[in-house]
Amino acid sequence: MKVKFPKFLIKATGDIKFSKYPLWIQYKPQLHSVKGPQVREILATVRGGDILLRRFSAYLNTVFCPGFFGHAGLYVGNNQIVHAVGQGVIQEDILNFCRCDAICVLNISPQNKFMPYAAMTRETAVKEALILADKNVPYDFDFSSDNKTYYCTELVDRVYNGIFYADYSEIAGNYILTPDGIRNSKEVIMKLEIKP
Repeated sequence: MKVKFPKFLIKATGDIKFSKYPLWIQYKPQLHSVKGPQVREILATVRGGDILLRRFSAYLNTVFCPGFFGHAGLYVGNNQIVHAVGQGVIQEDILNFCRCDAICVLNISPQNKFMPYAAMTRETAVKEALILADKNVPYDFDFSSDNKTYYCTELVDRVYNGIFYADYSEIAGNYILTPDGIRNSKEVIMKLEIKP
């Protein structure tokens, strides 16, 4: 006997995501709004030393991170990003980094010759980021300026020698550099922003 499945049942099975451990069923999950054409646009735009910000819309940490963007990394060339995550400062393929729901590519503004960080260049920021990734410097969310660990935006600020010092804001009694703080800084120029 030949069984013919109804169209609605076939369609419904394609709209349901199932996880065994823990048991979880989700109907029509939104998986990463940034798609192939946008990733191609990012790859055509990004250059070594550019800062990338990203957002995941359906994750709990998005709720607790103030602002729109929730994470930052530095493009170091060769399709690689250096960023601080739970396992420390790592180097990762840009394609993995771009699996998200919104992304922003920023370039450092032309340096003001009177500022103390004028000598810092994109190239030295890339070199410093690669050194920190090779050392796998630990991650933490400790906001003291004298520690030797980094959270994502602190890493970006560190490799650019404190260029974002004016963009920290007080949150819950701590001075924190948020991804939106970098996004709205006078020290950067927007190259590309994708909010599908």
